[in-house]
Amino acid sequence: MIKPVTIQQADTYAARLLMISFFLPMIAQSISTVLLCVYFAGRVFTGRVKVPPANYAWALFLGGSYLLYLFSMPLTGHEYRAFLLILAQRSVSLILMPFVFAIIAVPYKELLLREMIWFVYASLIACVVGDIGFVYLHLTSKEAFTTLSHVEYRYFFEKASGHHPTYMSMYLCFSICILLFTGPYYKNRLLKYILFYLLLIFLFALLAKAPLIALVLILLHYAYLRRSALYKHKLLIAGMALCVAVSCYAIPFARQRIGEVTQFLSSRNAGNSAENSFYDRKMILNTDLDMLRRYWSTGVGPGRMLRMLHERYFFHSISRQSPVGYFDPHNEYFSQWLSFGIIGILLFLAILVAHFIRAVSSRNYLYLYLLILLSITFFTETVLSRQQGLLFYAILTSFFFFMKPGRQQSNDTTATPLL
Repeated sequence: MIKPVTIQQADTYAARLLMISFFLPMIAQSISTVLLCVYFAGRVFTGRVKVPPANYAWALFLGGSYLLYLFSMPLTGHEYRAFLLILAQRSVSLILMPFVFAIIAVPYKELLLREMIWFVYASLIACVVGDIGFVYLHLTSKEAFTTLSHVEYRYFFEKASGHHPTYMSMYLCFSICILLFTGPYYKNRLLKYILFYLLLIFLFALLAKAPLIALVLILLHYAYLRRSALYKHKLLIAGMALCVAVSCYAIPFARQRIGEVTQFLSSRNAGNSAENSFYDRKMILNTDLDMLRRYWSTGVGPGRMLRMLHERYFFHSISRQSPVGYFDPHNEYFSQWLSFGIIGILLFLAILVAHFIRAVSSRNYLYLYLLILLSITFFTETVLSRQQGLLFYAILTSFFFFMKPGRQQSNDTTATPLL
């Protein structure tokens, strides 16, 4: 006889599904996220939990970037308004998620925190699927290169897994942060070490630069926090260094990506973007800065920004006599600035500062590490223009912001720290 699921078990399954939903296909991800948020909000209302009035004010502030889409609607020309409406619909989670987590009671937030280990498991499964898909596509696809290339690897990985390499790298980096503090919630260090090393290997295979830089800063800060215990874990630290060294040597994609950096820094002449993506990055940066010099105060509006950028890349193609493609700003700070002007970038920075202040004041280091990861990746990606990045930012920052004040993941006795 099948036993009925208790309400506590249903809460646990819902929390796990929310952690896994980041890795689902886009439509399934949207549906599951909405349903799960409705579920947890409903659990609050059925329990008659009182919500502090200040939470609503904070939620409105955290969703302020979305309000700019609404305010810019009457200021946008008719030819761009339809696209602006699409952007507003896509970005609604920026304001929805702060209100959802503003009303969710603390016990449910602690449940979500305990079940974050499922985010780690899902990250590993997604990487395994992506790598198996890469091998299959490399062996069978007519698009495959004659030699192994990091360009081919990243392209086939995204095709197989459905995740852009940079966003998958963000997930891997955050998964490592989860292991540092919160899970698994049982004393099994060996499993933690295995998971940690696997995450590092997958991260170095993708070698997205911004998440990797963020991880270095995070690990340095974590080592400082645990400095009194570092001498007890010489083998673990040596194993991590060996894992990094072997990954850089044995994984050809990692070597190629590192070679791009050294070639770009050592080259005195203009290079070919087909051989080194850094030259594309340089062109994108120059294009963004040129537009900012012209429109730094008012911006050009979110509905018009991409059209103007595409016009500039069209003329880049003519001047170079070869197609250079079309790009968005590849920088979230520039994207906010070009979209909404000086008001937009100041509001966006104010929201980030509020998050950092809350993380530092509550000594919530997992929250702090999430913010470091996002703020650094914002320099190289328009994270909030993709659903994968938008939901990652909106859900997790809102969740941590409204955690119980004084929650200290670093001193949580129910977790077994990596060190």
